[in-house]
Formats: sequence, C-alpha cells, structure tokens
Amino acid sequence: MKKNSELTYKEIYQQPASFQAVNDSLQDIFKTLDQVFFSGKTYDQLIFTGCGTSLYLAQASAAAFSAYTDIPSKGVPCSELYYFPETYIKGKNVLVLPITRKSYTTEVRMAIDKVHTFPQVTTLAITCDKDSEKYNDYYILSPDTAEDSVIMTRSFTSMVYLAVIMAMYAGGKKEEISQMDNYAQVSEKVLRDMDDLARKILTEHSNLNLFITLGQGVYYGVANECMNKMKEMGISNSEGYYDLEYRHGPMSLVDENTLILCLSNQSCRDGDKALMEQMKSYGAVVTVIGGQLGSTFDQTADYVYSMDEGWNDMQYAAMIGFIGQMLGYYIAESKELDADSPRHLTQAIVLK
Repeated sequence: MKKNSELTYKEIYQQPASFQAVNDSLQDIFKTLDQVFFSGKTYDQLIFTGCGTSLYLAQASAAAFSAYTDIPSKGVPCSELYYFPETYIKGKNVLVLPITRKSYTTEVRMAIDKVHTFPQVTTLAITCDKDSEKYNDYYILSPDTAEDSVIMTRSFTSMVYLAVIMAMYAGGKKEEISQMDNYAQVSEKVLRDMDDLARKILTEHSNLNLFITLGQGVYYGVANECMNKMKEMGISNSEGYYDLEYRHGPMSLVDENTLILCLSNQSCRDGDKALMEQMKSYGAVVTVIGGQLGSTFDQTADYVYSMDEGWNDMQYAAMIGFIGQMLGYYIAESKELDADSPRHLTQAIVLK
C-alpha cells in the first residue's frame, strides 16, 4: 500500500474497470449517437469544450472526430466559448460538446448557457456525471468513474475512450469499436508496464527537473494532459507541445536534467526519430511510447515502450497517457508530496 497519494494511486488502477463499464453500455451510447448524428440533423462544425484536464480532452476529441468524419471540429476552453461565442457559432449549425467530470463546474455551465442563447445550437455532453442531462440536449456517460481524488485520472481516460468511440461510430467505423472489446484486459497490462517504466525512469534519473511531453494528432491533447499530471501531482516544471514545434524556441531549455517524453503517432515516425536524436545530443533523457514502434527508436531513446495490439493511434489514445499519471505520481513520491492533496486545487472550480 502506498504511503502518500494512496487514493490517487488506487484510482489510477481502476481505469480498466472504467473502460469495461463503457464497453458494457455501448448500446445505450449508440442510441444517443443515432439521435445526434443520424436523425436528420446536420452540423457545420463541432466545438468540444472543457476546462483544465477537460480542455486537453477536448483537444484530443476534436482531433479524433476530424480524422473520422468530414465535419470540422475544434477544441476550445469554456472561457473562450463564453466570452467569444460569435467566433465559433454565429450563423452556423453547431454541435457543442462540453466535457466534464462534474456537472457543476461554473465555467462549463456559463459556456453552455451562453451558447444556448444562439439558434441552431445543439449540445451533447461527454461526461461522468448524469446530472449533465439537466442542461444539455443529449449526453453520453462514462458510468463507472466516480473519483474521490482531486486529480483526474480514470475520468480523463474513460472520456477519451468515449470520444474516440463516438468519432468511430459517427464515421462509420464500427469494426474498430468491436476490435476494442478486450480494452480493459489490454489496458491492465499497459498500466502495470507504465507504472514500472515511470518508476525506473525517475529512479535512474533523480536529477530531472524539467518534463517535456510531445504529441501530434490525437496525442497532442493527451500529451498536454501528461504535462498537467506532472505539474499537479509533482509540482514540477512541465510543458506540452506538438512534436516538431519543440524545435522552434523551447528546446533552448534542454539539458541533462530534462526528460523528453514523446507519444509517437504512427504517421510521425521519421520526424520523431530525427527530433529524438537531436534532443539526445543535447543531453536529454529520451522516452518514446507508441503503437507498433518496432526498432525505430532502439538506438535513439533511453526508454522505449511499444504497444503491439495491431491497433491504430485512435485506439491507443485512452491508454497512452497512463505514463503521465505514473510519472506525476512518482515525482510526487520522490518529493514526499501527497498527490491526494494537490496544492491550491479542488475537484471542480465553483465560482461565487
């Protein structure tokens, strides 16, 4: 049993159960998606929106939906949608998708109340809280994600899973959903492996004080969430970027105290390999995680973890971010911090 951060660590290991609960409720999810996407309604644009971790989830969700359909999609903060709704929805048929662990987060409610003042706006919540139905036209639910910890872990990954399933369903790729019927079992192994990997990295490199996470496509939002977990739990300097954007200024900080964590999309292997070789030459500790990595990074990275189920990047998206949670946990442990009580944070931001 963990001394500190016991609750957070326990909930990290409940993520496979959350995936299974989503799989067990697919027929209900599909019924809602049929109403939203296949009942004669058309949309000029989808706007995924959230706050904090849910914003990063919105970024990943928009990338997934854009990849599977021909409907333009964006991920924006709730505050942006609240203050500048015309920029995103004026004169358009828009589906707005708030993503939230708790239905009562003030900025989410503000944004949805604001967009509902515009005609031709429909809302579909991606949520862990059934009460979201009270202020949205539709919702799809992750039914087994109750978290007592302040830190979002299983709520984040289960909603990534929901969003990817939604994108596949709307894009007519039901066979890809069926391929994930053993998602809980696969994720259990990946979770244990990433636990071991994160502990190994931080044990062997206790000097690390800057943590960089890189990702493209659906992995960009996940990379940002990895960054966020190391910041929230470990109170550490962490940053998230698109892979190749890191060359354009930020890499000036890289030295032997830097961890570069690349979530490598299968479309980006050549670029990622060259970038990791460059970061390694500057002294960084380099870790690469992705699907079907083969031997691409064997001579380039200090640590490599390949997920070899034969899936695509969308199918791996919900579990590839386990590494950020585990690194955040072990950074906190190394500093004798309690991730169950993160500094300045609460489960939901409620403004008065």
